[in-house]
Amino acid sequence: MIALTGRAHHSHQAPPLGRFTLRGVLALNPGPWLWGQALLVAGAGAAVFISGYEAAGLTAGLAAFIGSWNVMLEQRMPAAHRRRLTPVAGIALVLSAMTGFSLSAWHASPFTSIAVGAALTTGCYYLCLTLRAAPPGGFLYLLAYTLCSTVPVTTGQLPSLLGWTTAGATAGWVINVIETLAVGRSAEYRAVARAYRSLAVLITAEGGKREAARHAAITELDAAWEAVRRGATNRTRRSGEWQRLVDLCQYAATAVAAAGALPRTTHPSTLNTWHATATDTAQRLAQQARRAPLSPTPASTQDSDPAPQSRSGMPTDARARLHQALTDARQSLDTPTPAGHHPVDTARYPSLWAALAAGARGHSYAWRYAMRTGGAALAAGGLAHLAGLTRPGWAMIAAGSVLLAPSSIGTANRAVQRCLGTLLGLGATAALLALHPAETTVVLLAAMLVGLAQPFLAKNSALAMTVLTPGVLPLSYRGTGPYLPMLDDRLLTTALGCAAAVLTVLALWRRPDPDLLRGHLATAIRALTTEAAGPHAERIRRRTVLTAVQNTGNAFRQALGDIRPPQAALALWPAFLALQDLGFQLAARPLTATDHARAAQSMNALAEAAAHGTPPRPGGLPADWATPEARDAFRRLRAALGDGLPLPTDDDHLIHGQLRTSNGNPLPHTPVTLIDPAGTQADVAYTDSQGRYVLHPTRAGRHLLVATADSTTAPTAHVVLVPEIAELPDGKGQ
Repeated sequence: MIALTGRAHHSHQAPPLGRFTLRGVLALNPGPWLWGQALLVAGAGAAVFISGYEAAGLTAGLAAFIGSWNVMLEQRMPAAHRRRLTPVAGIALVLSAMTGFSLSAWHASPFTSIAVGAALTTGCYYLCLTLRAAPPGGFLYLLAYTLCSTVPVTTGQLPSLLGWTTAGATAGWVINVIETLAVGRSAEYRAVARAYRSLAVLITAEGGKREAARHAAITELDAAWEAVRRGATNRTRRSGEWQRLVDLCQYAATAVAAAGALPRTTHPSTLNTWHATATDTAQRLAQQARRAPLSPTPASTQDSDPAPQSRSGMPTDARARLHQALTDARQSLDTPTPAGHHPVDTARYPSLWAALAAGARGHSYAWRYAMRTGGAALAAGGLAHLAGLTRPGWAMIAAGSVLLAPSSIGTANRAVQRCLGTLLGLGATAALLALHPAETTVVLLAAMLVGLAQPFLAKNSALAMTVLTPGVLPLSYRGTGPYLPMLDDRLLTTALGCAAAVLTVLALWRRPDPDLLRGHLATAIRALTTEAAGPHAERIRRRTVLTAVQNTGNAFRQALGDIRPPQAALALWPAFLALQDLGFQLAARPLTATDHARAAQSMNALAEAAAHGTPPRPGGLPADWATPEARDAFRRLRAALGDGLPLPTDDDHLIHGQLRTSNGNPLPHTPVTLIDPAGTQADVAYTDSQGRYVLHPTRAGRHLLVATADSTTAPTAHVVLVPEIAELPDGKGQ
């Protein structure tokens, strides 16, 4: 066994474990678009509410106000998609409100109201998730149902309330259409700008921040492409503006793949130049989103280390490909694309009905999430009623808003946010009711505060509830009797609903098991050598590889964001890091037919090992295949997949051993190189979590075994004698 003096190797980064922190509770990061959305919703809601109130009273104004909530679809959604979704959202709001009014008019029992509310919650959450209806999503319909079910009405009022609710939904649709016509394709430009901004961060990211920057860049790139596709109509597809956005997404994909595979030897001044170029591109796209005049393009700086070209004239080095992609993006902004230009990728976004059908499939997450949310609402309402609280619907609202979080840690954060915001909001409500405001004042404040609070529900529940509580509660107070019992009831039902949501997540959260995570790894490994045909095969293959890496990263982050992250995710995290590195290396370099044939067998062997949890078979990539960085990532992936598994020891032609420091501690994930008697590299391996390694000599004789802990420690070399036919020693130096 080799003794190596020095520090342990820190090549693998710590997994992003979810933590319940004060920062998670107070996080907001709204962005300029959120403030604009809040003002639009508040102004539109106030106008509709006051119009209905002046025409037919408080109940009619409330009905019209709730119907107009379809204007709350956030501005980050493309205008064309918002126009398609607004009528669907309006119909769902009308049905939710009228269901609540009807149960109130028929004096339904509390258990009936709770059961109907849970069923409506399930359906609406499923609808919003499958149709990608942006926040606040299904919570909006649960809030509408609960508010209307607490308003005392008669059966004779139902037809007029239906008319007012429909009128409010129609007004919301008209306002939304006018707003979307005014903003044009600004949502798409902002989405593409975020992709180039994340690219700028990735270019200069170092150390532990590089993995997070890679994942963020792929995520923003996918979001940009989705926004461009969602905003496409038959007419806009023929426009040069849409075609230029598609091309900008393609340039961003090439640049992200190349930036994630940049050699460590790239000069810092070159990185800073590319960072400035990507940042400037993002700023110019944001200018176009605001319809502002474009700033002049700065002079470009050529790459100081030009890369070789392939036979087709395309650059093969990551540095050259990144430089070319940024140059193409800058030229695309400066040169309007004429109508009739055909982008390389014109895939259509699924229709609304196709999305609904896809969400009902067995492997879909949408229906499981909807069922879990409906069950939590049912449990919260039932427990509140059994506890003797007078308004169990409030507990259902609390549970529904808390379950908007994507992970169990996020659910706990939102539960604290909800309780804290409700407590602050109740203080503001008590101060307001102590002044005995006129009904007109209550109506105006409700319209303004509810509108301002809604866009924050998906960002920070504490701030939303601080604003929303004094807007809603005064509508439930009729001015008779003390109001403090109502406030106490609201606080207790909120706490009960949050507790029910957290317990539901702990009981029903789909915890990823080792087989699921290994399956994600195997799928992504196979995608690395995906075959594609046609003139755009390279672009298709690159998108396939990046998407596979992103999906695998999402699976690991969901597992690691759990309150109790599974050990399988922690153990397989180094394998994902190596897979991510290898994926970027292969996405940045075009594969020839010969490359693909030589690598497919090795990749399939790794995929089988990942899927079944078995040690990878001996063998590796050809010495002249891909780049040194790609071969290095391949070896790290092979070693990480063998972590914790028995290494092969029954082969007489293997050198195996364990790498330790002078203190006796194992060195994990450390490169060990075997140099043959001719002075050439015979094999390279990475040690597993216990410092074990396996090397494959190709000839007999005296070999040199070289181990390097990190860049600050000098390598340690040992001589190993490889006999012709004999049992090889356990890697001991001679």
